[in-house]
Amino acid sequence: MNQSVARGAERGNTKTIMFNPLASKKLARIEKAMLDAANYNEWRSLAMEHDVISRAEQWKACNDSGLFDSNQIMTRYRRLKDCMDKDDYEELLFTLNEGIHGNMAGMGSAQLYSHARFGTKKLIAEFVELIASALHRVVDAPDAEISREQKLNFFRRASHCYGRSSLSLSGGAGLIYFHHGVVDALFDADLLPKVISGASAGSWVSAQIGTLKDDELRAHFKNKRYDGRFFKAAELLRARSSSVVASARDDMIDSFVGDMTFEEAYEHTGRHINISIAPHEKHQNSRLMNAMTSPNVTIRSAVKASSSPSGLAPPVQLEAKDSRGRLKAYLPGRLWVDGSTAEDLPFKKLSRLYGVNHYIVSMINPAGLLYTMELNPKYQETLFRSLKRVYFTALKESVRNIRRWTGDQAMLGPLDFALGGFYQILDQSYVGDINISLDLKHLRLRKLLYQYRNDDEIQEVYRAGLTATWPKLEQVRMASLIGKEIDVCLEKLEVEAIQRDGARLAFNHPIL
Repeated sequence: MNQSVARGAERGNTKTIMFNPLASKKLARIEKAMLDAANYNEWRSLAMEHDVISRAEQWKACNDSGLFDSNQIMTRYRRLKDCMDKDDYEELLFTLNEGIHGNMAGMGSAQLYSHARFGTKKLIAEFVELIASALHRVVDAPDAEISREQKLNFFRRASHCYGRSSLSLSGGAGLIYFHHGVVDALFDADLLPKVISGASAGSWVSAQIGTLKDDELRAHFKNKRYDGRFFKAAELLRARSSSVVASARDDMIDSFVGDMTFEEAYEHTGRHINISIAPHEKHQNSRLMNAMTSPNVTIRSAVKASSSPSGLAPPVQLEAKDSRGRLKAYLPGRLWVDGSTAEDLPFKKLSRLYGVNHYIVSMINPAGLLYTMELNPKYQETLFRSLKRVYFTALKESVRNIRRWTGDQAMLGPLDFALGGFYQILDQSYVGDINISLDLKHLRLRKLLYQYRNDDEIQEVYRAGLTATWPKLEQVRMASLIGKEIDVCLEKLEVEAIQRDGARLAFNHPIL
């Protein structure tokens, strides 16, 4: 593919690439096979075959692009390669110290992953993999070339500066099975981040991820089912009590998470799980529950609070373990409700607590699906989408003004509370760096209420999570590889340091 054709493809001008009828039939056959692929490896093979026939493989091989600074990447690639070929450790460390980050020269742009079915420019993939290799070269360098102290200092700085990826699981009630597919796809590819957040339905999945070790988590979600009997509208109308919902909800949550605290869960799995909860009272702030901010709080109580939508279930009092392991009320008198209404995707808090700067989102929240659709780089701007953004902005301002009026009139308290929740839903950001979103064809009220006709329907939503994630896996791998290798290298150095210190202490203080 020549440079003009490559640029045309980047602008979405598919007319610049002409296919003969035979090629078009082959592509159609491959696309159908991709939809029916049994697993990711099969899907990837078909996607790569599609790229060859569609000439996307030529686009990937062409360095020239208006989407990123290929010259800068090539220059840095050659410098690193030269240092490694010559075993020039001093220059290698100096070059890496100049800075490494996931969006260097624009190479992290989502648009770079919209022109081929698998992967992006080969230069970007080769550069990221070379950096990962260079990091291990630094770790394994002779101490005479790079001292142990220099290595530790470098990787500690790199870990702090480079940041890490997280996975945020939105609220969305019975559409939770989409999250199951997303998590399984990431886990099977060894790309599940260590930092995970969840709100409402997302908190159910986060709780299970955070309390199950890898061998327990493998294939756990494929056949996991939730009882939707307490969401049946007729039963709710007969009971006329939110306590019916709360009781059945509590039974379900108790079935998959015990009284483990956030701190105990982290020690058990090494995963940082975070659960969003919102205050029931006015003038209070939402919270993100985790092993750092609330180590002794039970995950069970946080999940129940995050799964208590106002009007359907009563607010929840959190519980925590004391120094003797006894359960006690946490912040007595304070009640909490559904976290997705206030902070479905707690990006700012994750950044502050864990140094997260790259966000993967699994979106099943009906409000959020409207936002993530607009960010799909394959879609071109249209008058309809522009008008839709104007509509949502106007709606948000209208709700804000109504709340001001009701507040000034000191009236309509319940209405003001409801409007406050609605405004928070409209005012949130539902877009991450990599967005894995449920297709709107699966968005049905009865499914939101866990009312699936049969197990085949559940499997259909689960598979939708798998197949929506597969095209994103290479982008996730490229975005997380360097951060992941930094953590591996740092852990290795710190373990070696602990072992050396232990050996030194044993030598200096022998057992008599």
